[in-house]
Amino acid sequence: MIVAVPSPSSRLYGPVADIVASRFAGLEEVHPRSLWRRMSADSLVHCRGFDIPELVASGAVDIGITGYDVCVEWCLANDQPLILHALPPARTSFVTYCTVAGRKPRTIYTEYPAITRAWLAACADLRPMRIVRLHGATEGVIRADDSGAGVLLVTSGETLAANGLDVEVPLLATDVCVVTRTPLFSGGTLIDLPTLPVLPLPSFARQRASGEPIQRQMRRRAASVTRKSSGGPSRGA
Repeated sequence: MIVAVPSPSSRLYGPVADIVASRFAGLEEVHPRSLWRRMSADSLVHCRGFDIPELVASGAVDIGITGYDVCVEWCLANDQPLILHALPPARTSFVTYCTVAGRKPRTIYTEYPAITRAWLAACADLRPMRIVRLHGATEGVIRADDSGAGVLLVTSGETLAANGLDVEVPLLATDVCVVTRTPLFSGGTLIDLPTLPVLPLPSFARQRASGEPIQRQMRRRAASVTRKSSGGPSRGA
């Protein structure tokens, strides 16, 4: 079995390393430049988290472990379903819409263009906006553009607050999940998939597919998405 996981530079590396360490012993001793590890019949590959759904869909790897947000973005962008399996909470974050309070945005900067389009399509009361895809931190760009907003990942809300941005709508909660192309049933392997719940796509994405608009969610401040406990709202909310 070939398993793809985020590379050591990813924010998800720590939680994922804890999951795979029992199967791939000695990971901490591997050369920091090594992105491949073999143990018995299984191989572990480190790669960019956003590439993992594509690797799974293409059949290049059997299982991927990455963020739920990344998998939802890929499924919506490619109009192709993958099977997403929930893991115990490890690092809960939120994909949110944010801007400066009182601003009337015309442009949304985001790492999640497909999620953004699906959400906008479901929110009948939102006017059309230009979507600009960026990679990495966007808070400074959003703040500098008088007509800018963003759909981005928030963990604590501190960076948003420091840049004078206000979180209006948390679109979905995200954490580490397992992604596969088809159901895999095997014993004694890295992960016991049959015991893991299957995660649905977010409600706005499902309603978009059925053509039913949803009501715009209530405004929430950045403080409301700060993780204050080990829990968090369920993914796909």
